[in-house]
Formats: sequence, structure tokens, C-alpha cells
Amino acid sequence: MGFCVISICLSRTRSKWTLSQNVHGSRMTDLVAVILAGGEGRRIGGNKPAVMLAGHCLIDRAISHVSGWHIPARVAVREPGQAGSARMPEILDDLRIAGPLGGLLGALTWAKAFGARRVITIPCDMPNLPEDLKTRLDAAAARFDRPAVASSLQRRHPVCAVWPIHCLEPLRIYADDGRLSLMGALEICAAVGVDWPVQGLDPFHNVNTMDDLALARRSLRGDASDFDGIRS
Repeated sequence: MGFCVISICLSRTRSKWTLSQNVHGSRMTDLVAVILAGGEGRRIGGNKPAVMLAGHCLIDRAISHVSGWHIPARVAVREPGQAGSARMPEILDDLRIAGPLGGLLGALTWAKAFGARRVITIPCDMPNLPEDLKTRLDAAAARFDRPAVASSLQRRHPVCAVWPIHCLEPLRIYADDGRLSLMGALEICAAVGVDWPVQGLDPFHNVNTMDDLALARRSLRGDASDFDGIRS
């Protein structure tokens, strides 16, 4: 089965950390969050989490966004301290696996040990994410028991997704076969897509270069008319 896009209309309700008891009597939570921050950021001069945008570093912006969800959360890195003085505990990527797939496997491994049913991932370099990201993605993932991935402008954003914990073992096998693509990971797990409209700069615009950073700065100043049709 492949990727499909599903339109889902939801009311915006405050999500709470919902706990229940599993069969062994330990606590479980429906959803946890992980910020993927293990990339080297070479195209922007390195140490991407510490890059400043309008007075705040990228990792702090991501942490502030996730903190508003009121769910357990971690920052995934490839080495301790990589996210600088992050205000959130760190976990390690799966160091056997290069790229963001290593971060996803680290996130799923931690989420499973924590007792969660699903994990939402976002990167540290998307400072304009939509406010309803968690609500819409988690509703789709829970409804279909498959990964739910954000999309905009007919493009998927695989680092912004909710993954059921049962995806961990298939993805380990996928990685052991030498496959590293997150797009391929979505395909083998039969992900569903949740689309966001774009007005102005794409909310999934990511900061990979200094030009990307300049666009993000202009967007924060409210120059939305400059960005119509610009992809992330």
C-alpha cells in the first residue's frame, strides 16, 4: 500500500496527556513528542539548533511549540549536548543509522519504553509550523492506526508525522536492509497524508541555508505577500 492524502475536518480542542493502564498495570500515554535535532546543518554553517531567528534559537522555538502540547517530549540528537542548552531532556538517535531515520528510530524506541502508543516528530528547523499540527496528525494516525504525515503544496514533509509504535520493528528491518529514506519508511508503513493550505510562506518552510533563514525572518515580520507560492 502507498501514500494517500485524506482531508480531515476537526474542531480545535485542547489536547491533554491521557493516561491509562496497560495489561501489566503500568501507565501508558497516547502520544509523546520528539524534536529531531541530530543533523549537522552544514549548509547553514553547522550547529543548526543554535541558529538565531528573531532573538531566539531554532531549538528553543521548537521546544516552545512542543511545550504547548502538554505531552511528554524529548530532543533527539546524535551526541549528548548537541542541542546546546536545550530546555528539554535529550535522547540519542539510533547511532547505527545515518540521517533522520536514525532520529525516528531513536524516537520510536524511547516512546515504546515510555509506554506511549504513538510519537509525533518535528524537526528543529521549521519555525512556522501550524498550530493544529498535533491535533490533525494524531487524529488521522489514531483513526487509521497508520503513520500520518503532514503535506502542503503537493509535497510530503516526513519529519512532521505521527508514528504508531508498532512501526518500530518494520522500520528496524527496513533500516537493516540499508534503506535510509523517510519517504520510503512512510511507504512501507502505508502512511496517510494530512494536507495544509498555504497562504504566504509554506508553514513547513525549513531553514537549511542562510537564504532560508532570511525568508523565515521576513515571514515573522509579517511580509506574507512576498511568499505566495514559495515551497519549503
